[in-house]
Amino acid sequence: MIQVQVNGQALGIPVERVQSFADLIELVKSSIDPEHMVTAILLDGRDMRDEEWTMSPAQLQGDRLEFSSGRPEVYVAERLQDASSVVRSCFFEFRDARKGFQDGDTTAGNKRLKVAVDTLKAFFEWYGTLMQLVPDAARAKLDISEEVVSISETCKKICQQQLYQSWWALGESIEKDLEPKLDKLEDTCRKVAREAQGGEIA
Repeated sequence: MIQVQVNGQALGIPVERVQSFADLIELVKSSIDPEHMVTAILLDGRDMRDEEWTMSPAQLQGDRLEFSSGRPEVYVAERLQDASSVVRSCFFEFRDARKGFQDGDTTAGNKRLKVAVDTLKAFFEWYGTLMQLVPDAARAKLDISEEVVSISETCKKICQQQLYQSWWALGESIEKDLEPKLDKLEDTCRKVAREAQGGEIA
């Protein structure tokens, strides 16, 4: 039978009686500090595989199911340390796409552009999720909505140029409009991460 641990301490939950993973998470949440949230779930020290999330806890093959918990603002501060590097990665993906268009290789340009847009969209969604975890008063310090709106408008223009196969104009839009905005967003994310690490979002 799997032993359930929370922050290294065994929790006496009879796993075989728990019907679903969602139920187990609720049980664990009821046992931790109300001001804390579950920040990680590991099975025998590893991340769980996709198919394991749909199993009942009794079906899991392992010895230890480990839950970590912590204050939401600490979790957010840790995650925000990665934000600027993700934006930098987006910057290079868009730059590679732009170079493809400027070199006349529209097939490579289009493939790279799709990857870049998907990565940026996932980043905005991820950042928005983190924003929901901090107190309302702290959200203003993390707010990047102005940058998101501006970048999204540029991306719409780029998609229009792609639709009309205006490859030269598309390359120009990425180089002259989008890349500087991503560069600025990277700086903003670095600043926000510093403030979060300094405890200014508590």
